[in-house]
Amino acid sequence: MAEKDKPNELQAYVTLMTRHQGRLRVFIRSLLPGSPDVEDVLQNTNVVLWQKRTEFEHGTNFLAWAFRITRYQVMSQHSRNKRDGKLVFSDKFLEHYAETTDTDRSHNQILNALDQCLGKLSPTQRKIVDARYETGQTIEQLATDNQCTAGSLRTSLHRIRESLKNCVKNTLSDQQK
Repeated sequence: MAEKDKPNELQAYVTLMTRHQGRLRVFIRSLLPGSPDVEDVLQNTNVVLWQKRTEFEHGTNFLAWAFRITRYQVMSQHSRNKRDGKLVFSDKFLEHYAETTDTDRSHNQILNALDQCLGKLSPTQRKIVDARYETGQTIEQLATDNQCTAGSLRTSLHRIRESLKNCVKNTLSDQQK
C-alpha cells in the first residue's frame, strides 16, 4: 500500500469505529444487563480496537470483527465481576449467548430494522431514547433535564419502545415478503 493511502485508510477505520459505537454498546448491554460496567467495557473495547487497527482488513465485516473483540472484553469483565463476588451469568451461558449473537444473521437484520425505526422518531423522541440508552442517564436525571416528572417520562419511554417494537416487527415482516 502506498504511503498516501494510509491516512484515508485510517480515516475509514475511525469512521467505522464511530459508526458502530451504538451497536457495540447494545451488544455489551445485552451481555451485561443492568451492569454499571457497560461504559468501561465499551472503553476497553475501543482501546483494543484501536490497538488492533492494523490487523483489520478493510472491505471485510468490521462489525463482526468488533463484536468478537467486544465479546472478549465482556468475558474479561465477567471474570473480574466473578472474582469480586458479583452476581454473574455462568461462563457457559455467556459464551453461548455471545457466540450466537455474534454470528446470528437475524440479529443484524433486527439491528438494521431498529436503525431504520429510530430514524423515524421525532427529534424529541430520539433525544429521550439517546439520553436514556446511549448515555445511560437514569429516568430521574432525564426528567430533571427535560423539566417533567419521572412518571410522565416513563410513560413516554414506554410508548416510544412500543412504537419501536411495532416498527421493527413490521419492517422485518416487510423484508420477508
